[in-house]
Amino acid sequence: MIMGRAAEPSFEPLDAGELKVFDTDLAKMAGGFFRARDAFSILLEDRDVYLYAAQIAKKQLNAKFGGAIPAGNEVGMQFIRPKTVLGKNNWFQAITTAGWNNIFGSAASPVDLSTTSEVYGNPQNRVLLVFPKLGDYTVPKVTEVWFNIGPTAYPIWPLPFWFQSDVYVHTLPAAVLIGKNDRFYMRGNVLSPGQIAIFPFGLALCLGSYMTGSGQE
Repeated sequence: MIMGRAAEPSFEPLDAGELKVFDTDLAKMAGGFFRARDAFSILLEDRDVYLYAAQIAKKQLNAKFGGAIPAGNEVGMQFIRPKTVLGKNNWFQAITTAGWNNIFGSAASPVDLSTTSEVYGNPQNRVLLVFPKLGDYTVPKVTEVWFNIGPTAYPIWPLPFWFQSDVYVHTLPAAVLIGKNDRFYMRGNVLSPGQIAIFPFGLALCLGSYMTGSGQE
């Protein structure tokens, strides 16, 4: 897992009740995202990654885990939304030039989980992101990606996507974890100009107040 730091973050294990909610809700989310049952395992095969991130979120956000429908002061989980990353309501982006482009944030303006901007739903002190995969709703044009998390630049990774029944999916060499109030950006090597809809395929671990706030529209 890459997270922009050398030391492992502190975490707090889920208790038996929280763990049952976690597994039940993760399975429901997997079934809701994919139409084809054989694609169900694409989310569930990363169960341990998501559980680890949920335990980090429980510690960093100092709250009990409430699953997919948490109370306002509990840690919830939802698929990562474009609102949090791009500040808009869809993943579609128009690329005008082939080659390296900023996809999620940039060096000058990274995706910043410490922002209080309502454009991004005000994630400060309320959100962590974890994604072991990337997805794409269009025929993929991005052939390589380069992650920078905080002060750390990671190696460039090629992206061989495979097509599932609903989306194109690529499993990253290491899962990406963006902790509370951390920053990151991702550049991509794009084959040709046109529309892309690449997205971080994973979960936002966030307080229920973030998930239900009026700024999420």
